[in-house]
Amino acid sequence: MIPPPAPEPSFDLADLVGNPPDAAVPRLEAEGFDVQVVNQDETSFVTLDWRPTRIRLFTRAGVVVEARQG
Repeated sequence: MIPPPAPEPSFDLADLVGNPPDAAVPRLEAEGFDVQVVNQDETSFVTLDWRPTRIRLFTRAGVVVEARQG
């Protein structure tokens, strides 16, 4: 069985870089994504499982430095 294609956000995730995660989380959740904010000032460990409905926002000093789907 072939899995369904991964959903795509309606905007480029790179647009989130440089902004606080609080602004991005409601926008992504409204599109049906599970959002995980990873504060790299405290930890950088994440699981490697693939979940196409998950968006991870990696932050440093309170701003998004990277956003990844999966």
